[in-house]
Amino acid sequence: MPEMVGDWRRLWGISAYRLLIAAVIAVLLHLPASETIIDLGGHARLLRVLALVAATVSLGYLLALLLRRPVQPRRHAWIQVSTDTLLVLLLLHFGGGVSGPFSILPFLLLVSTASLLRGKSAFVFVWILLALLVGEPLLGGMATVHPPLGQLFIYVLALVAVAVLADSLVISLERGNRLALQRDAEVVNLNALNREIVQHMDVGVFVLDRQNRVILSNPIARTLSGYRLWTSAPIDLDLVQPRLATAVQQPAQGDSEMMITLGGRDPTLQDSAQTLLVRNIALPRSPYRLLLFRDASALRAREREAQLAALGRLAANIAHEIRNPLSVIRHAGNLLGERVETPDSRHLFEILERETVRINAIVESVLEMARPSPAHSEPIPLANWLPVLIAELQADPLLASMTIVIWEISAQLRVYADPAQLRQVFWNLLHNSAQYGVAEDATVRVEIETVRADKETVMVTLRDFGSGLQPEVMERIFEPFFTTNSQGTGLGLSMVRELLRINGGHIDCENHPQGGVLFRIFLPCWCLEGEE
Repeated sequence: MPEMVGDWRRLWGISAYRLLIAAVIAVLLHLPASETIIDLGGHARLLRVLALVAATVSLGYLLALLLRRPVQPRRHAWIQVSTDTLLVLLLLHFGGGVSGPFSILPFLLLVSTASLLRGKSAFVFVWILLALLVGEPLLGGMATVHPPLGQLFIYVLALVAVAVLADSLVISLERGNRLALQRDAEVVNLNALNREIVQHMDVGVFVLDRQNRVILSNPIARTLSGYRLWTSAPIDLDLVQPRLATAVQQPAQGDSEMMITLGGRDPTLQDSAQTLLVRNIALPRSPYRLLLFRDASALRAREREAQLAALGRLAANIAHEIRNPLSVIRHAGNLLGERVETPDSRHLFEILERETVRINAIVESVLEMARPSPAHSEPIPLANWLPVLIAELQADPLLASMTIVIWEISAQLRVYADPAQLRQVFWNLLHNSAQYGVAEDATVRVEIETVRADKETVMVTLRDFGSGLQPEVMERIFEPFFTTNSQGTGLGLSMVRELLRINGGHIDCENHPQGGVLFRIFLPCWCLEGEE
């Protein structure tokens, strides 16, 4: 198809050039002083008519090409060459032959023939034209004064040379055009491939120009940016995400990496705030640059999975290398304690007992985190179950002094979960509040509220009235082994999240506007038939 389009363009171009030459000749022949410009001999009137005919034929053929597209461009090329040959021979015949003013026309004819027919087909017309040019003077035609044989011989050689050069030039141009078209197709295919790669990358990608406009993006980038009004036209990064635009405008040497928290009151952004890890890459000798970004929470989730995998391997070693010696130490301590009667020595054995129990609890927590048991879920009526659970948990000395307020719960509100695992969730959360939720007056107060989050989910909130959490602590609070307490294991809240995940729920945390920390637990709702 591109080659056929090129043939038609060549036909139109040569037709327009022919029309220009014919029009110039016609004007020159019809000027009042034409005989002083061109030696017309005794055929002035006939030459004027031939020039007009050539101009008319050229104009008509050009209009025919422009008005409708013929089916076979090759056939039209033969028609054009044949017509041009006939007109050139007539002009030479009545215009003084190879010594006359129209002796240049055969050279132009050879160039157009090489362009239209190319190769052997073009040389057929070359030899026909040469035969006519050589034969007619010898037979006594074309001109009154015949040119010398030497001049005719040189003229013929020049025609052959022009024919060969024109054919070579046309072949070189066509080869160059084919290579250019091939390169263009390769570039288009490469661009399409690059776009496909970008669209399917698991990393968000923005391509920015010098005006800081997004000219290319992939679905992950559009989702993470939170912008909703995407179009195919370039968009200012300020409109897409103002905080991102402000961050990347900061001067940096080479590539840079930064953490950016999105959110705010911008109506074009999604409601939930998120933290992105953004990498700004400058492209050398290019007007563009790349922004690569990932959801930091997703990265932390993968890190957490890697930690849990490592924890699983560690747990197997702990089970064999620590638990058994620990139980032996504890048993030996108990036996020694029975033989000691002095209070000071007995106090030391009490410390030994307490610390071995603590170590054993840590081991049990690690094993529970690494190999959690599956959930045995059942409907749990929170209005009855939760107050009984809180009363049982407050038998723990650490929770006994805590004030726990349970706001009224609807009698129809039930969750679908494993009671034992849900008990462990509340135990860990309350112990966390007992350690970190102490108010300024040294009291600990926790409020529990339960509501329907939506048709399929129940939300249980636990709020303490402590000093709250720092942002850097809030981001890592559910990571295994992360703790700000030198005596803690950092496994309590990570175990809470894992247990809720097993039961089809999840948890989030934030500082309460009026002080303290707010935990939100989301659990599947158990609805009887007909309940909303």
